[in-house]
Amino acid sequence: MNHMTSSRWRIDVHAHIGHFEGYDLSETTLRSEIDRGEIALALISNIDGAAVEGKTRDLPESVANQATAEAVLDRPDRFRGLLWGRPGSGTPESLEPFRALRVPSGQAGEWGSRVFVGLKLHPEMNHFEIDAPAVDPYMELAGRAGFPVVVHSDGQLDRASPERIVALARRHPGVPVVLYHTAFGGPYRAAIDLVAEALAERQADLYLETAQLPPEHAIEAVERVGAERVLFGTDACYFGVGHYARYQPLVEALEAHCGADDLDAVFRGNALRIFGLHDAPGPLDPPRPDSEEATDD
Repeated sequence: MNHMTSSRWRIDVHAHIGHFEGYDLSETTLRSEIDRGEIALALISNIDGAAVEGKTRDLPESVANQATAEAVLDRPDRFRGLLWGRPGSGTPESLEPFRALRVPSGQAGEWGSRVFVGLKLHPEMNHFEIDAPAVDPYMELAGRAGFPVVVHSDGQLDRASPERIVALARRHPGVPVVLYHTAFGGPYRAAIDLVAEALAERQADLYLETAQLPPEHAIEAVERVGAERVLFGTDACYFGVGHYARYQPLVEALEAHCGADDLDAVFRGNALRIFGLHDAPGPLDPPRPDSEEATDD
């Protein structure tokens, strides 16, 4: 089995299970790809909770998140879950029971016993404005649970804009908020500057993330907000088979630009800290692959 050249396995804070027409988001592909891509742990949410007509299953929160729990419990050495919230069409109360789920004793491995470690919000696919009042109860749930909130950030769509996400984060300064994609489709620099300004003013607890982010803007993010505010995520498996190979230029750019401590923060340390993966040890040994016969296509 061939892996990317980094000597340390990474944590991917942005991965999916479920069905989206035209994309291969199968668990089989995800498991194979995280082995190939040197991913020690993937944080997964179920895109079946999205409401995209003709594309996704539009499942209620309880049903979508139960499937995520089952996937985590099937492979607790490789997955932890992100609750899929649906402000406007769901309720925070439906998410409460999932907070208590734990991996059975002896199976939690390196990542702690919680099945779910964060909350996912997708204002584009669930058709709400991210700074709407209906989102506040979900943020309050996250605060009670100690969950970061990860949000689809979109440079091309007002209801998911970085500006609205930062406005929401300012209302809930005790809740870490991660801008998935930094700003999907760009402009990236404006989003990076916006987050840098909010952090400088200590107005919110904000993080940028690297899914579909051009390498030069990932480096810019590290330079502007600091490595401690940038998380490695890829939207797995958006690119299907060969997904992580598409991120090789990003990985190589960060490896060339960052010192060892900053690289560890982006690839692993920040995720351990903000998602509360407290039981993780020092440098990771390669995890057990799903298939010892996996090979590059």
